[in-house]
Amino acid sequence: MIIKKYVVNDMKEAMVRAKYELGTDAIIISQKMVRPGKWYRLFRKRMLEVTVALEENVHEKNTREKEKFNQILLEREKAKAEEKALKEKENARLQRIFGRDEKIRERWENHVRNEALEGEEITLERIRSFIAKTYVDHAYDKELPFGRINVLVGPTGVGKTTTIAKIASRELLEKDQKVGLLTIDTYRIAAVEQLRKYAKILGIKCVTVSQPKDIRKKLNLLKDCDIILVDTIGASPKDEDRIDEIRSYLNELPEERHTYLAISMSSQVDTNNRIMKKYKELSYHSIILTKFDEVENYNNFWNMMENNVLPVQYFCHGQVVPEDIMEASLENVLSYLWRELQYE
Repeated sequence: MIIKKYVVNDMKEAMVRAKYELGTDAIIISQKMVRPGKWYRLFRKRMLEVTVALEENVHEKNTREKEKFNQILLEREKAKAEEKALKEKENARLQRIFGRDEKIRERWENHVRNEALEGEEITLERIRSFIAKTYVDHAYDKELPFGRINVLVGPTGVGKTTTIAKIASRELLEKDQKVGLLTIDTYRIAAVEQLRKYAKILGIKCVTVSQPKDIRKKLNLLKDCDIILVDTIGASPKDEDRIDEIRSYLNELPEERHTYLAISMSSQVDTNNRIMKKYKELSYHSIILTKFDEVENYNNFWNMMENNVLPVQYFCHGQVVPEDIMEASLENVLSYLWRELQYE
């Protein structure tokens, strides 16, 4: 038998303590008033001493039940934490794939309901189906094959020069085209030297233009080329003077040219929208997406779906020439993104 004494202010306090420590099966076997403390302290406070007893097997049973109850509470808390973590992970996944654009998220949720999909698991096949039923006409299903003269425009740092080297290599090595390079990026000497180095490796011509009036003469040096790729000055969409300068060069080129805007997939969506809007002044016909290897989400992929009607011709995913470039078909782009952005 377990016996415990409690010195308390009143019986209510004794019952609470006994119930907590011994359980509801404990019984009171005695109670008396006492003055706890040293005997020589004359003004000691009178308190109630309560003696409580409990059969030992009952105590063991209560202890087991208490432990079982605590275990149930712990398991419930663990389950709640796991459920919360799962929801947070799924929300992070949804945001990574569909971005912060509420319109796209809403369309996806409608697709899940309309197709009566079991659960909301996101698979590559479901994304394909979602696009097929939601975006009937989109940029990844269009193309603008290269003409004879092809110009790359875009901001500084998006990788225009490396992209031109990749395209030149593909056209030369895979399609047996005679390729010539023309650069007007005389602001960055390193870029000109880089292009010349690529041209030397490939065994193709590379000419430099320093004034708009010289373009016709320089083009004549490439008259025997099947394809001419033109590298231009990089310009921020805020730099009106630089964009006007690029325009002055383009105006000297023949009208039967194709102009491609290069933009980085690692840039913010709003930044790319400003670039696309501003560069319309240069009348670009198609888009080349660069730096796919640096993306952390699908935001710019959906932005091309939503805000661009022009063809997306190529996408680049690294610095290796010519391997790290692919035609920007929907299947190629989706497959690449899916491989790169898988979740642990």
